[in-house]
Amino acid sequence: MNLLIETNALRSQLYGYLQTRLDDAATENRNIAIVLIKIFELNHMEINIGFSALELVSKRIQSRLLACTPHHEDVIQTAIDGFLVVIPSVLNQGHLKIVAERLSREIRTAIRIEQETIELEPSIGIACSFDSDNSGQQFYKNALLAMENGRISNRNNVIYDSQFKAHMKKVWDLKKDIDLAIHDNQFELYFQPKIALRQMAVDGAEALIRWNHPEYGLIRPDDFIPIAEQSGQIHAITEWVIKSACQHLSVITKKCPDFKLSINMTASNLSSPDLMLLLEDSISIWNVSARNLIIEVTETTLMGDIDASINKLTRLREVGFGVSIDDFGTGYSSLSYFKQIPATELKIDKSFIDSLLVESNDKKVVSLIIFLAKQFDLQVVAEGVESKLALDSLVQLRCDFAQGYYFAKPLPLEEFLKWMLHNQ
Repeated sequence: MNLLIETNALRSQLYGYLQTRLDDAATENRNIAIVLIKIFELNHMEINIGFSALELVSKRIQSRLLACTPHHEDVIQTAIDGFLVVIPSVLNQGHLKIVAERLSREIRTAIRIEQETIELEPSIGIACSFDSDNSGQQFYKNALLAMENGRISNRNNVIYDSQFKAHMKKVWDLKKDIDLAIHDNQFELYFQPKIALRQMAVDGAEALIRWNHPEYGLIRPDDFIPIAEQSGQIHAITEWVIKSACQHLSVITKKCPDFKLSINMTASNLSSPDLMLLLEDSISIWNVSARNLIIEVTETTLMGDIDASINKLTRLREVGFGVSIDDFGTGYSSLSYFKQIPATELKIDKSFIDSLLVESNDKKVVSLIIFLAKQFDLQVVAEGVESKLALDSLVQLRCDFAQGYYFAKPLPLEEFLKWMLHNQ
């Protein structure tokens, strides 16, 4: 069935159809589910492949979904990039996950169109009839809420939960308030010390953004950065972080000229054509040296477009900025990193440090990372150090730097400066 629901009338038709399916299921004492599928990449592909090819891709996807379902009326195309699949009888959540994973796998399988190989990643939200209050409209909205929750939390095949409504209200509130937060100076940088292990002295810090929200209190970046990335507001936040970091760095380096401050960059930050100009302008305005600023990117960020990432990081290094590979060991680690990526340091992920003393294999991994890094003149930072035993083990392995709650939690600027004065 094709039901492109851009108009209110067609949307009402879809709600009516779902209402009928719900009523039939209730009469027969069975539960049904719907799987809402959105392939956002298709919206941007028309420029590259043309509308005719785009329609062909959409039809291929529909054919694959039809092949997974027993009845053709159970697959509805809701838009050029959207589909809805009805599961007429649901056994349990495990059954739902299996069906959704099969549908997802069919969409992910590469499509060949006019010499082009197209790979797609669907966003999927799932709703079951026992959560729908017998309303076709609510049934659809529950699946939509599940899909949006998955996009925000970077998960796929998400099944609706009644707690999503409160969570999504907070998400929408934060999205709405981000611009106001910048204007009203509600963001604040916290600083977590980075300790040079050979000297047991402060070498620098990592700058971590916090949001002092008037309603929700102090909010950590994990709760609002994904929202900002999805909405496009991440660039305004990054501009604030870079300018604020340089302003604070100008104060600290007057007393500690070799102090280095690390700031985190997302994938969209790294791909922004304005990043270099923003960084160069900021260090110029606040009269700080590029060598005092370290740009942190995760392995996953690098792998999004490895060639473009290498080019951007090379430019950063040419200007004099440090480059740190964050969460090392959790992504797609390979020896090619050491010879391709112009990094100055690696940060070993906290998960390895947590089990350093109890898992012999993790200790071997940490030892291997340190050994390889030193062969390529990279310094190594251990994240999440929380005990003297872990610290002693890292010193024994010749790790260069460490940060974690054993030394200090992230602190507001004034508290950090007092801590640093006391601990230097």
